[in-house]
Amino acid sequence: MNGLAFKVAWRLLLYPLLALAALAFFFFWLYAHPRRHIGSYTPEDFGLKAEPLRLRTSDGIELDAWFIPHKTSRSTVIICHGYPMDKSDVLGLTSFLAREFNLLYFDFRATGRSGGFFSTGGARETRDIDAAAAFAAGRLPSGAIGLFGFSMGGAAVLLSDNPAVKARALDAPFADLHGELEHIFAGWGPLRRPLLLLMRGWMLLFTGVDIRAVSPVGNAAAFAAPMLLVHGTLDGTVPPSNSAALKAANPAAELWLVEGADHGQNHYTAPAEYERRLAAFFRSSL
Repeated sequence: MNGLAFKVAWRLLLYPLLALAALAFFFFWLYAHPRRHIGSYTPEDFGLKAEPLRLRTSDGIELDAWFIPHKTSRSTVIICHGYPMDKSDVLGLTSFLAREFNLLYFDFRATGRSGGFFSTGGARETRDIDAAAAFAAGRLPSGAIGLFGFSMGGAAVLLSDNPAVKARALDAPFADLHGELEHIFAGWGPLRRPLLLLMRGWMLLFTGVDIRAVSPVGNAAAFAAPMLLVHGTLDGTVPPSNSAALKAANPAAELWLVEGADHGQNHYTAPAEYERRLAAFFRSSL
């Protein structure tokens, strides 16, 4: 009888653990290998002429890109899109910058038309930014480079310590990847922590990236270059507390909270002010 009770007990323990591990693997795979979104917008839809490019990262991944040259400017703003979209998704947010600057758009690894298998929440995406910055520096050797990032793109911009970057503008960045995942899985109650722990294990096993180490807020204090943070007060995807934490880490950063804006809606909520602030920021910083 005792033997039977033991067999039942360990099965009651093991099977739920295996089920939770399988569920964690499902979510890891869902987030780390996202379905590719290919947007329909092109620069031509905004009256811009782009040069198609293929960039290569230091770890050998090819990135699909557009370079939009300016007739006189020597400064380039590199545009970093959000997860899990592609570069066309941020054209509407940023095409106005082409009036004053060269623009470089690219698809992060594992998204859009770029190569790569795993998305890493900004950790490996810094290599994609480096590839874009290397192209911009080679194309305009005497020019300044700024970065604009939306959501995960903003987090990657903050994780990048590329010395060529002279200014960073972030729209709705998250301050910490593990904290963002805790927010996303808040509805799972007591299962949230073990689920995230197992997801962290799968991420380490398959990509070598520790979710807990992907912390833009830990980098923010080190930046002396100008920084602009833009966040909607009603952002339910990446709450505005993320930008507040980044501002606290780097008090010199400028923080603009857009009243009534949800995630991805800052430009659409206050279009004139959004364009004025971003253009003025890069104009004064580059």
